[in-house]
Amino acid sequence: MISGEELFKQLKALNIMPETELDRLCQQRSDDLLGLVDEIQIRHPSHKDILGRIWADALNTAYVNIQTTTVDPHVTLRLNIDLALQDEIIALYEFDGVVTLAASHPEDVFLEERVRAMLGLDVSIVFSFPSQIVDAIEMAYQTRDSLTALIDQSGINEMAGQAGVLTTEQMEQLAGSEFIIKFVRGLILLALAERSSDIHIEPGEKGARIRFRIDGILEDRFLLESAVLGPVVSRLKIMADVDIAEHRLPMDGRIGLELRENVFDLRFSSVPSINGEKVVLRLLGQSQRRAIPEMDQLHFSASTFRSMLRTIHTPNGIFFVTGPTGSGKTTTLYSLLKKLNTPDINILTIEDPVEYRLEGITQVQVNAHTGLDFNLALRAFLRQDPDVILVGEIRDAESGRIAAQAALTGHLVLATMHTNSALQSITRLIDIGVEPFLVAPSIVAVMAQRLVRQVCTGCRESYAVSQTVIDDNFAHTEGHEIRFWRGAGCEHCHHTGYFGRLAVHEMFVINDEVRSMVSHNASMAEIQAAAARAGFLPMRYDGLKKVLRGLTTLEQVDSVLYLEDQTVSSDGIL
Repeated sequence: MISGEELFKQLKALNIMPETELDRLCQQRSDDLLGLVDEIQIRHPSHKDILGRIWADALNTAYVNIQTTTVDPHVTLRLNIDLALQDEIIALYEFDGVVTLAASHPEDVFLEERVRAMLGLDVSIVFSFPSQIVDAIEMAYQTRDSLTALIDQSGINEMAGQAGVLTTEQMEQLAGSEFIIKFVRGLILLALAERSSDIHIEPGEKGARIRFRIDGILEDRFLLESAVLGPVVSRLKIMADVDIAEHRLPMDGRIGLELRENVFDLRFSSVPSINGEKVVLRLLGQSQRRAIPEMDQLHFSASTFRSMLRTIHTPNGIFFVTGPTGSGKTTTLYSLLKKLNTPDINILTIEDPVEYRLEGITQVQVNAHTGLDFNLALRAFLRQDPDVILVGEIRDAESGRIAAQAALTGHLVLATMHTNSALQSITRLIDIGVEPFLVAPSIVAVMAQRLVRQVCTGCRESYAVSQTVIDDNFAHTEGHEIRFWRGAGCEHCHHTGYFGRLAVHEMFVINDEVRSMVSHNASMAEIQAAAARAGFLPMRYDGLKKVLRGLTTLEQVDSVLYLEDQTVSSDGIL
């Protein structure tokens, strides 16, 4: 076991926080070294893995970050929840007859015996932080059956009687009841555990349907009695701090769900319908649970990857990443910021909302109540000696002008915009009122992306492709055997054949010809022709490369690029 003095030396060597702050924490936690390390990793999550490895090495075991590892619910739920909470353990997965068990105290000599007796399997124990384990337990043990049981125990259906209607007083009473509070919290945690981005609570004639959007697709999860809808919506309104008595108008709010290690931010939206109020919850905190990916984890093609590296190391200019809402633009930009984030660089961001947390940069959240918008923040940023500025979205002429002026005065600006293609972002700036003489010299590169569902690696299989499909999508395929990949369906992917999503991209680094055309207000068709002459490849080309690599399917590519029906040359793909 590591001594306190040795641990303090290692923590100081990491230079995670000011030495005075570390000394104060060490004094407060001198008799609880694990609590000290756990508190530091909560405050400084970017150092979570190295802190975990330090403590695990001291215990002569391995460290596992639960947030980034596989958790098989079928294995987890075999362990009694009371034992899991008592010992701060969670069963992660089974491989070759051995269950990997995360424990906050793997040094407990009797732990392996207790778990083996319960599961009837051999156990391999690894270390995870107590806060991570407690949060993981609360999420993992939420199931459809357990949530349905809460509704049955609440007595809502009995209170509603045969008419299926509750009075206002009954709804307010139930909204504050233990069962409804646990159900709503459990519903959100279940959605988080299943990687959902949105929860839809929809009233109908025969009941209230609850659906989760997972990997871009809505999936049914519950069908509840109509009487349940009122108390559930009332509880969500209380959490969102909106008027619980208003049922006739749309309402918006924010919900903060606190766990031991995380605080999840949810956007609440309700609209009245003929059958009651429909509620949609956007789980904004999902990205905060995930580590910011490295650039090489985002499946960029080799040419796009090289172009991006050159672009982000340009001393000044605007780099646009475009695409519809929910296309992964923020994830891409933060992977670039992670690459750029060094002690000698000053990085500032303005976002709505801040989706990722990255230590070492200054992140600003738009606040409409105080008048802090993109334009005000951008003007202030220019007085903050920035090297790199991230703009969550260019929305109007003023923000576009400020970004262009920042780029022309020696700053690298990373920004998003809603356009259908990469090249359209150039003319879009002009369309919203930014002068061509500012646009032409300021933009250095543009990229567009869409998200497609990823083939499940647990059940992936190859299959032969018909000649018709080949002819419809590829040119010059003589002498090549083409096979595609698909998911057969397994428990890991809920028998959908897909698990997770990845992006398909198109990128163009602005050259002198296009820059000159933009300054002379050329048309979109002329710019596209010039880009094609310079070797610009459309997004479909990248999509088909990923189909052939077995990362996604042709159906997924067609679903996001349905307007592009041209064949793509197989040169460079096959």
